[in-house]
Amino acid sequence: MAEAPTQLRFRDSYSLLYAFTLTAFIPAIIGLGTQPYYSFTPGYLAFMTAPPLLAMLVLMFTHQPSATPLRTAGKALLFGVVSMIGGGALFLSTSFLLAFLGPAFESHSFGPLQVGLAVIMLGYVTPLAITAVSRVRTARPGAILEAVVLVVAIAAFAWIGFEILTQRGTLMDVLRKDQVSYLVGGVLWYIPAYSLVGSIVRSIGVL
Repeated sequence: MAEAPTQLRFRDSYSLLYAFTLTAFIPAIIGLGTQPYYSFTPGYLAFMTAPPLLAMLVLMFTHQPSATPLRTAGKALLFGVVSMIGGGALFLSTSFLLAFLGPAFESHSFGPLQVGLAVIMLGYVTPLAITAVSRVRTARPGAILEAVVLVVAIAAFAWIGFEILTQRGTLMDVLRKDQVSYLVGGVLWYIPAYSLVGSIVRSIGVL
């Protein structure tokens, strides 16, 4: 018998949206390398937009299904598009922080700016860790699988965060400049903004 879908708390919704999006975002970033540099071809744009939409689809089917799969998919895509627009607006409205955090990305020493950036990143990832623990405690197969995705996302976040804070240059060694830009921007700004707005959209449930 299939496991019954469960309702999510806001924190868990944010955490799972972040984890699902990030785990799909990393291979999508790698996929960008198959497209011309900053080309914005249909394939290029598909790699950029598929992860958040896929994450919302998974979340809706597992925790907020409608009467039919087609209706669930339609709502998920609508929620995803609205959340992408809202997340993009939130991302742009807070982009002024780059003026203050920019030196933290360029410095090769660990100072107050890097500490501030680390605190921000810790705030992003802490809900994922709490949700992972809570999913393990439920001991349900679906929840355990979600915990695994959360742990993978936390590990990826930690590695990317370490690269950002230490400026070791490993990302630039294996990825193009556009890939690194989207990966760092996604982890630090766009994915958390999308996850936050997406969770609000889901919780309101007016669409």
